[in-house]
Amino acid sequence: MMKTKFLLPMIAMIFAIGMSFATEKNDFIQAKDYIHLGGNNWQQIDEQPCNSGPRICQVQFGEGGPIYDVYDEMNLNSKRNTTSPRPFVINP
Repeated sequence: MMKTKFLLPMIAMIFAIGMSFATEKNDFIQAKDYIHLGGNNWQQIDEQPCNSGPRICQVQFGEGGPIYDVYDEMNLNSKRNTTSPRPFVINP
C-alpha cells in the first residue's frame, strides 16, 4: 500500500515532464498573409498590421505600385479587414 502511494504520483510526474518536451512550440513561426494575383496565383507576404474594421485591408507594392487585397489564407473568402483608409506600403 505504501509503495502505491509513492509510485503512482512519481509515475504521473515523470509522464508530465516527458510530455512537456514532446509538445510543439510555435513561438518561432512567423504569421503570413496572402495576396491574390489572379487565377490560381497567390503570393505569400509578411503579416500585415490589419485589424478588425469596416474596410478591406490592402497592400501596395512600393509608392505608386499595384494595390492588392490582403487575405488571411489562400482563399478568396478570407479577406482581412482594417480601419486604415490607405493601403500598407510594402517592398516586393
